[in-house]
Amino acid sequence: MVVFEGRIPREMRVDGFSSRAEAMGSMLKIASMMKRGRAVILALGLVAQAGAEPVMVGACKVQVTPREPVVLAGYGARIREWEGIDTQLWTRALVIGEKDPVAIVVLDNCGVPGAIKARLVKRLAEHGIGAERLVVAATHTHNAPNLIGYAPVLWAGRTTVEQDERMGRYTDFAVTQMALAVTTALKKREPMHLEWAQGRATFGGNRRVLREGKWAGFGFQRDKPVDHSLPVLAARDESGEVRVLWANYACHCTTVGSRNHVGGDWAGYANRSMERAFPAATALMTIGCGADIGPQPSGNLQIAEEHGETIGAEVRRLLAGEMKKLKSGPAVTGKSVKLPLVESKPRKHWEELRVKGGFEGQLALAMLKKLDAGGNVPSQVDYPVTSWTFGSDLAMVFLPGEVVVDYAVRLNRELAWPRLWITAWSNDMPGYIPSKRVLEEGGYEAEFSQVYYQLPGRYRAEIEEVVIGAVREVVGEAYVAPADQEGAPFHRLPSGEEVAFRRLANWAAGAKSTTERQFLRELSGHARVAGPAISRVMKHEGEEARWFNFAGDQVERMFIRQERTGAELGWKSPVLHALPSQPLVLCFTGGVGWRSQPQRKGFALTVNGQESLVFGVSSKPARWVSKDGEIELWYLPTWTSNEDSGGFFFIVIGESFVAPKEKINFSVRSLGEGSKRWFAIDSKQEIGEKLVKFNAALKSSSRMP
Repeated sequence: MVVFEGRIPREMRVDGFSSRAEAMGSMLKIASMMKRGRAVILALGLVAQAGAEPVMVGACKVQVTPREPVVLAGYGARIREWEGIDTQLWTRALVIGEKDPVAIVVLDNCGVPGAIKARLVKRLAEHGIGAERLVVAATHTHNAPNLIGYAPVLWAGRTTVEQDERMGRYTDFAVTQMALAVTTALKKREPMHLEWAQGRATFGGNRRVLREGKWAGFGFQRDKPVDHSLPVLAARDESGEVRVLWANYACHCTTVGSRNHVGGDWAGYANRSMERAFPAATALMTIGCGADIGPQPSGNLQIAEEHGETIGAEVRRLLAGEMKKLKSGPAVTGKSVKLPLVESKPRKHWEELRVKGGFEGQLALAMLKKLDAGGNVPSQVDYPVTSWTFGSDLAMVFLPGEVVVDYAVRLNRELAWPRLWITAWSNDMPGYIPSKRVLEEGGYEAEFSQVYYQLPGRYRAEIEEVVIGAVREVVGEAYVAPADQEGAPFHRLPSGEEVAFRRLANWAAGAKSTTERQFLRELSGHARVAGPAISRVMKHEGEEARWFNFAGDQVERMFIRQERTGAELGWKSPVLHALPSQPLVLCFTGGVGWRSQPQRKGFALTVNGQESLVFGVSSKPARWVSKDGEIELWYLPTWTSNEDSGGFFFIVIGESFVAPKEKINFSVRSLGEGSKRWFAIDSKQEIGEKLVKFNAALKSSSRMP
């Protein structure tokens, strides 16, 4: 593969060559003149474009970072205006076609109501882009200002007049900036070649935790479906330089959590990663059917950046390989359907509910207002479904609202998934779009979320057939799955351990300070000679629960909290075979957590009844040493969230401390009270096999560039 940096001189471009051989010969000649640099133009991509018909394409991004304090969308408990800016917000537009162009504009926001799209359509009417040829999408970041009309019950009666006015001003600003992005993209159109490929990213995990088949809360349910497909569209100019990148991934944009700062979350970092790799490109990130999919892990800006870099790395990989050329711009087909709600309650129900107050009381007020105006409580929801089809090469589907992953699973089964792209959070924001399965399981996406979106009740089970039928109609028979189509490979999580050890290898290969390199070097030495630390757990005052282990899988664990001084959890080691003149290294998997709880004196590690060292809750690599230097405890977390971590513990025992062929009694004891901070060990260790993979990950990282 030949890599170029910068633009190729016009006299050297492929479209001027008389033959493929002549083009390749000149490419190699150019390559010999180039020095190493960032991959921007691929020679093979240039050659592949020879003879392809270009399409008029333009793109533009415009900043939409708020200019005054305003309440952020996404978390109902966060009712104060933003307190800081982590990253800038953008609206990004792509226009394809010369006559009757299509356009998509993506806003860094939690969601864009249909009324705001209608305002934008009016702005663009004089430019020849009507509602049917315009897609308005959102990245679903939960760290952008709330737009007027978004999840209206969430804020009803809870904001001040001044806050509502600022929301209104920001909404006006967002509409203006979206219009500017589209009109500028129209002006910047030039001949380009479109190509696409389908990749994969694995950080999305199903967040619907189930107990006995029913929704039990949010978390990480590994045995439920995901959509790890990562379709990418690229536009190259006549020189072969990448000018537009558009990626799509099905996952909530909630890595940062309820931090009251403005930011684009992982989608914003993904755009940044793509644009750094391809400096001439404008990047767009949209979201697939990820209503019940959350980023794993999550909890802070660093993790959000890592997820964004994961997207960027996969995009770079795809563009370095073979992309599928698109021979024309898209044809647009749309259909509006009605999503059926359960039978509405009578007026008496709403009058009684109004007295309760809270979110349900606000919903009741809204329903009574409709009845008082002579209207009816809604029994169905308007739902516009749109497709862009690029001949028989690619069908893009755009669905409004927060669409659960079951729709991607089913559409990838019934349609030709190698040629299918599904984007949700598009063209309206009616709320969650549950599947029949999710409705049966109940819970947030099926039930209570409807309140926030001012809907009077659940959807009926027929909703799934209505949506699937509309999609099949707008993409047409050309995209029906062939009888021998193999199943899409995107809907089951890879092994949690596989991901954890891959993440460990990436961490070990990453840039580090001198201190961090020394930590890794010493830890690697300990891991190579480590043996199992636990043969039998002695329960003491430990509790049992399922929680996230070193791989992010929920497993049975034993743990103690710092709710009472002296709470203790202990275990025995296997029979030891310590070598003379060499420290003994023992390993176990476990974790620590609930960092936001009050910090106390920590936990004491006791060895054969002797308190040896004190350690605490950490989400970063850590090392604690006894006062006499004879005992060390090393901790390397391989899974983290905003509160907890799980990973590998290594106990290093000096050569004079222990005699061969004996067992050691270990325990961990709470040194404080009044805090829910915890220490846990995994009930099932199997540490020998894990250490083999652990050492392999560290060894493979040493060979990475």
